[in-house]
Parts: sequence; C-alpha cells; structure tokens
Amino acid sequence: MADAPTNGRPRATDRGLALLRVVADHPGGIALADAARAVDLTPSTALRQLRSLESAGFAARDSEGRFAPGSELLRIARSLAGAAALPRLAEPILVALAHSTGESAYLAEPADQTHAVYAAMEPGKHAVRHVSWLGQRVALHDTAVGAALSNQLDADGTAVRADAVEEGVTAVSAPVYGVGGSIIGALSVVGPSFRLQGRKLQTSRSAVAKQARTLSALAGAPANAAARSRSARTARTR
Repeated sequence: MADAPTNGRPRATDRGLALLRVVADHPGGIALADAARAVDLTPSTALRQLRSLESAGFAARDSEGRFAPGSELLRIARSLAGAAALPRLAEPILVALAHSTGESAYLAEPADQTHAVYAAMEPGKHAVRHVSWLGQRVALHDTAVGAALSNQLDADGTAVRADAVEEGVTAVSAPVYGVGGSIIGALSVVGPSFRLQGRKLQTSRSAVAKQARTLSALAGAPANAAARSRSARTARTR
C-alpha cells in the first residue's frame, strides 16, 4: 500500500525531502545512522531513500560510506547562488563604472528567450543622465544588452547600439560570465548619444570591458572565459 499523504504529499516524498535537507546541511558527508536519526527513520528506510537520491545525483557516497551532496545538487546550488548574488556582487562594480565614465551603469540579467531585465544600476554624475531603465525589460533583438548576452561582440569584447531602445541614447555592453564560463548577465553604460561618441565612446568601451571582467571573476567565472568566448565567435564566422 502506498504511503498515506502528508499535507498533500506522499509520506515517502516527505522522507526524501527531509533526508535531502540533511545531506545538503552536511557538505563534508554524514553517516547513514546519523542521517536516519536526524529525520527519525530506521537506517534501512533511510538507506532506501538515500539510494534514490544517489541515483538521481542529489547525494553521493564517499569512500567511508558517508552521504554528501551529489553533483546535481551542487549544480543547482551553484546556479541559484550565482543568480541570486549577481546584483549584490555588481554593486561596487557599477559604482566604479559610473564614476569612471560619468554615465549611468546597469546590470542586466536574462528574463526569458526574448528579453532581459535591468536588475541593478548606479546613476551617472552628469546633470543630463539616464536613470529610467531600472527594473525594466529590454528586448534582446538588436540591442547592446542582447548582443552581449548572445556573444555577438566586437573585437574588444563589447557591443554598442545607438537609438535601439530610446532615441538619442547609446548603450555600451559587455557580457558577464559565471561558473563554467556561461554568460549570466550584461554590464552596460547608457547615456546621451551626443556624449557617447569619439574618444569618450572608446574609453567607455574599455571601462565596460574591464569591469565586466572584474564582475565575472567575482561571479566565479574561469580566467579564460572571455578567451573561450572569442574563440567561439571566431569559429562561428568561419
């Protein structure tokens, strides 16, 4: 007979979730007897549940038979931690970028397959400055952010678009890489097109690329993430 439901869930599911929590709380591993005791199960019942977690990649046994977080649980944890932490990690980067360029600095994160969202910003120092995009969705098609997130970059690792979202506004963007080298966001400066041109545009491109590399390192990206990205772009154009 199937286990009776508890709060709408089968009792076996509750047991599995309880053991998953125990395993996650012991990254160095936990003995079967201790795990069973923590969730008030017999060792034999706990072992059945832990074997299911092990087969799904959520738990792994070490050489001493202790259960530790498995590869799939670690992958999910890294993914969630990286996503949640990126705006916080970006705060000093955005301040530095706005200070060095004088223009408003933004962090964008992917929202879905067609849009990104501006998740954090630091206003520029000029009286005429761009401050209206925080929290707004931006289309990926034909925008600097979209180009950065899709790795469609110029030789210096940045993308520039003028009048793409607003008339008279220019954006300079560069990708932010995360664990594993995947693109997880885009760092940008946004300002009036009459200022972001010529030498000012070139220095802004350099600043955005530099700060994007710094943020990528903070987010756990491999040191060669940008180089691998350039290689991928080159391969696509051959």
